[in-house]
Amino acid sequence: MKEGQNRRRRRRNLSSINSDRINLDKCKENVIFFLAGEMGLLLLNILCYGDMYWMIPEQVLMVPCFKILKERKKKKEQQLYQKGFQDLLQSLLTSLQAGYSLNNSCRIALRELESLYEGEQNPMLGQMRRIVQGIDLHIALEQLFMDFAERTNLEEARQFAVVIEIVQSTGGNVVEILKRTMQHLKYKMDTEEEIRVLLSGKLFEKNIMLSMPFFILVYLRLANPEYVACFYKSAAGHLIMSAMIGITVACFFWSDKIMDIQF
Repeated sequence: MKEGQNRRRRRRNLSSINSDRINLDKCKENVIFFLAGEMGLLLLNILCYGDMYWMIPEQVLMVPCFKILKERKKKKEQQLYQKGFQDLLQSLLTSLQAGYSLNNSCRIALRELESLYEGEQNPMLGQMRRIVQGIDLHIALEQLFMDFAERTNLEEARQFAVVIEIVQSTGGNVVEILKRTMQHLKYKMDTEEEIRVLLSGKLFEKNIMLSMPFFILVYLRLANPEYVACFYKSAAGHLIMSAMIGITVACFFWSDKIMDIQF
């Protein structure tokens, strides 16, 4: 009973250490996304309407823009977590084979990851520091990895946490289990990478096709402004521009949904 209360107290202490940092990072992220979206709308407004009055109704596009930026950042972080977790397992395996305990292997892995990702803003470093902080607070290692899996939505980490719990309760062969886990993770990541390579060409073609109307419009405005002047001086021209933007946005979401493969 007392041990359980101590563990909960340690977990609260660990959460309070990182809560302010997480809130600050989220605030910075939202500000960056907002500024990026407003800059994109400003360029779109100048190109398609030629005045600033349409900036107000165009604010409705901030919702999908914000969602797209958040989803892409999340996917990129997920890929970094997968790669970082693979490097973590490799470091843990090396340390365990050298005779270190699992807790000390995590401390060594943190130092190796800091050296490996030196100069990079890799989110895996922050997560690994939280795990080491939890070890210093005597929180169970399987619970730390389970919390890590919940924060990152990394299924491999969740499976690894279950494996650690089973190994520590039954006394299994940690080194052999880590080897099998690494093989499974590597096979999964290699398969995903092959699919991304196959899709990369199609993604590039999609982006080119969706941007062609805007490139054509830029060319016409620079080469022969009088040719497209009617679009900027009449209500019908504004409606045509709005329809073009709406169709392009709809095609973007449609094609993005088709090519969004969930691994």
